Amino acid sequence: MQNLIVALTAVLPLAAAAPYGLSQRNSTPGCTSISFGDFAWTIEDFVYHASYVFSTPAHQIASGDVAFNLTHPAFPEEKVSCTAYSTWLTDFFYGNINYDCKVPEGSGSETSFSFSRPSGELNINQTWTCDDQDPQYPITFHGYGTVNLTLDCKETNYQNPDWQIGQIYSTRNIDCAPVTLPLTPYSKTAVA
Repeated sequence: MQNLIVALTAVLPLAAAAPYGLSQRNSTPGCTSISFGDFAWTIEDFVYHASYVFSTPAHQIASGDVAFNLTHPAFPEEKVSCTAYSTWLTDFFYGNINYDCKVPEGSGSETSFSFSRPSGELNINQTWTCDDQDPQYPITFHGYGTVNLTLDCKETNYQNPDWQIGQIYSTRNIDCAPVTLPLTPYSKTAVA
């Protein structure tokens, strides 16, 4: 019993130092100074796709999706994968829903985004932890950024001239060319 108490006493300060909800990991050297400095995330290969399929003149099946990667200069080896899928007609994304991104295992960060197709506004919200200065007292950062994307999109349409029941009546697809650009956070906070 005494050994258990000694073990718990030794581990307790380490558990208390880990920020709630984020896993602890060893930071890249310079993580803290980069995070306190002026930096920009990199949005890589942002794409938007929409599909409208009419199986009959009155029955539509439609959806839209977005996808991109996000990198942080404090963790250049990590790519955060952000994707979303929607069936909310007609533009699918209106900037009012936050979607969680997939971070690499053991990353120690959390990322979410929202996107508005009508305005092109992309919002990024990221939380990350740096422990490169003092692993016993890591610093948790929160960053928020917004950018208006100008998307170069092409639309293709098809209507079946000899439509019969059981066939596709018409299709409309929108595909946008990938966009890569930097995004400087407009707000950052830090908690030690």
